[in-house]
Amino acid sequence: MNNPPRHPVSMVLAALGSLRLTVALLFLSMFLVFVGTLAQVNQGIWTVMEGYFRCWVAWLGGWCPFPGGKLLGTALIVNLLVSHTSRIRVQARGPRLLLGLAILSTGLALTWVIISHVFDVDSSEKVINPSKRVTLQLLQGGAAAAVLYVGCWLLFRRKAGIVLLHSGVVILMMSELYTSELAEEGTMTIFEGQSVNYVEDNRKAELAIIDASDPALDDVVVVPEKALRRGGAVRLEGLPFDVEVAPGRFLKNAGLAPLRGETNPATQGEGLRMMAQTRREASGVDTSGRVDLPAAYVTLKDRRTNSDLGTWLTSIQLTMERGAQIVRAGGKEYRLLLRFKRTYKPYSLFLTSFKFERYPGTDTPKDYSSYVKLDDAERGVTRDVRIWMNNPLRYRGDTLYQSSFDAATEKGTVLQVVDNQVWMAPYVACMVVAIGMLGQFLLHLFGFIQKLVTR
Repeated sequence: MNNPPRHPVSMVLAALGSLRLTVALLFLSMFLVFVGTLAQVNQGIWTVMEGYFRCWVAWLGGWCPFPGGKLLGTALIVNLLVSHTSRIRVQARGPRLLLGLAILSTGLALTWVIISHVFDVDSSEKVINPSKRVTLQLLQGGAAAAVLYVGCWLLFRRKAGIVLLHSGVVILMMSELYTSELAEEGTMTIFEGQSVNYVEDNRKAELAIIDASDPALDDVVVVPEKALRRGGAVRLEGLPFDVEVAPGRFLKNAGLAPLRGETNPATQGEGLRMMAQTRREASGVDTSGRVDLPAAYVTLKDRRTNSDLGTWLTSIQLTMERGAQIVRAGGKEYRLLLRFKRTYKPYSLFLTSFKFERYPGTDTPKDYSSYVKLDDAERGVTRDVRIWMNNPLRYRGDTLYQSSFDAATEKGTVLQVVDNQVWMAPYVACMVVAIGMLGQFLLHLFGFIQKLVTR
């Protein structure tokens, strides 16, 4: 007797939820991690992260397409959800079903509330011991996981722990996807007596063109690093000229050297005396804290006459050492500089004082603190705050950690600023996985004991 043909939708779902697909995706993921690790021999960790793991398609060796981290992660989530839907059935009926759905909904709502920081234990008004803070965060995640487990137990009985465990994995993977797409991280460097309202991302660069003709306000136009890498002409509204970057003229990490008879791409500015030389990318994980210093040769063309305003050497090292270069066009002067990407904040921090201690008999810093004045005109907030190691300031969704200091003057602080709205998700995910594993173990243990007793 022939079996009836399967519906195409059933066949697709069976393929998406198959164990073979799971094994294949895990193998591809391990291979991607292996290749990405090897790539760090010649590339920095952040370049590898963007080119291998935080993309849909990774180009191995620059020419061979391969599923990127985003694609593999999304496929694993789909495989997991389809597999659970097709293999794990709801066991509850009647009142037990209604009660299980109600408790599970409560657990999901509690999980969302905790991840969205409604019960945030950190406060700039109150100092909490770091170990106690982490403990409280884990307790919050554990409370949500316990409620979820009860709901899963009522609905799925002996497979409750498996459902909860894999749910924690999904939360962790979704939080990484959110972080890679939307989270922002950078540094805020402030010297004593200085007020700063922007964060610099030293992993990305931007070409800034500044019109400072208005003494009260600078008009700034920027070209992001992606456009500089891509090359070609970039039309900028509000400027009398366009920017053009020739292919290969953007250098991810470069030093400056005096001209010694080499062919010089620059025809204007500081590039007439020096040139950019490619350097190996910084690893991003060494203890020296070395970062990439990009450089780019940009050609400016007058939009009205299409005349060439020259090719300029722009470099972050050049900006640090000599500041901006002056470009004259359309009857105005513009400042041209390559800098780290800036993100402006609706608040500013004024560094009142910076203090640190060294270990006795050494130059190794032991502890350092920043005494700052937070000023948010939009909300009418002004207050004094102390930021020190393991005790960050949380404000407007940002977390500001004491990261480092200016070693040359010992009068400047470096704050690591992280804007990640789902920073609580890993704590919750870890507790959900832990409660799921513990619950599954106890269910099997009690079942085994029950069998021994009934013999």
